[in-house]
Amino acid sequence: MANIEKLKTMKTVFVYDEDGFYCGTHIAQLNPRNKSSWLMPPRSTNVDPNDEDGFFCKIKDPGNPESGWDKIPYPSTAEDFLALNIPHESRTKRNNELRKLLSQFAQNDPEHYREVSVNDDSGKKIATKLEAIPEPTPAELKERAAAAVRSKRDYLLSQTDFLVSGDYPISDADLAKIKSYRQALRDVPGQEGFPENIVWPEEPQYTVLQA
Repeated sequence: MANIEKLKTMKTVFVYDEDGFYCGTHIAQLNPRNKSSWLMPPRSTNVDPNDEDGFFCKIKDPGNPESGWDKIPYPSTAEDFLALNIPHESRTKRNNELRKLLSQFAQNDPEHYREVSVNDDSGKKIATKLEAIPEPTPAELKERAAAAVRSKRDYLLSQTDFLVSGDYPISDADLAKIKSYRQALRDVPGQEGFPENIVWPEEPQYTVLQA
């Protein structure tokens, strides 16, 4: 009986954060001086937002205990985050969800987007944001291609290192062919079409001499 009476003096209300977004429930108590009114917590309403996945609920009329809610879809693309700074120290339901979504967009397309910190003048982190990675310049693209060609050239050279070690049993003629091939590999960066159009030298055949 006592529990039933207690329930009559309190009820569940729905609370929103400083930005107006739904963040959970709280308890309102019956005003002991006026049994027809309730002592509402700050930033709360009697109206259930019917929270659902994929939407943020934002209060329509802040300060009104009977206000309803607007349903705002979650950001659906990385571009939706580019003008958004998520406060670092805020742990509201909305900002926690935004951090998770932002990280997912950065991880899903690391070639075009990255997660970065926003710092104040003292170097303290104050926010997180998504940043678009600038498209590489023609010079940068050419340097990447050149690096890839040099990497392949170095790998091919390494595959014949043992042949020129000085003690591998091949004939002088085969050794000369191998050395010529290796020199052609070293000369690849000097080709006229480097790095876009490469003519790769063909590794020569050789015979292992029997002891």
